[in-house]
Amino acid sequence: MSKLSILRRPIRAAERGEGQGQLIAVVSVVALAGFIAFKIMPVYWREQNVKNELVDMARKSAIGAKGYLTDKELESQWAKISNEFQVPEEAKFIVKQQSGKVTLTVQYTEPINFLVYTYNWEVNAEASDTRGRY
Repeated sequence: MSKLSILRRPIRAAERGEGQGQLIAVVSVVALAGFIAFKIMPVYWREQNVKNELVDMARKSAIGAKGYLTDKELESQWAKISNEFQVPEEAKFIVKQQSGKVTLTVQYTEPINFLVYTYNWEVNAEASDTRGRY
């Protein structure tokens, strides 16, 4: 054996297994990000659907083709939407109809349970439309 090959062996021997530690770290980070996304996406999707329905409800109430909707009619529509998208029962639905404008507001908190921590996802959605502009 040459003197050069003897010097290289200990260096190569010290490098064994080094790539596995990095692989484990990367896989762990990707798995954690996937788990968080798996837990958050249904709640986020539900929030976006509720916001879209709220905007649609405000637009329909402002059109007034069959007469403007009353607060009770809007609340019954909200009950259907909240049942469809499984909104928590303690959600606050507020209707403001003043000076030719309809404003609908929804506020609720939805808990997201991560195995060791529970995060409270705050939803504050608001939609408004002006009556008679259609």
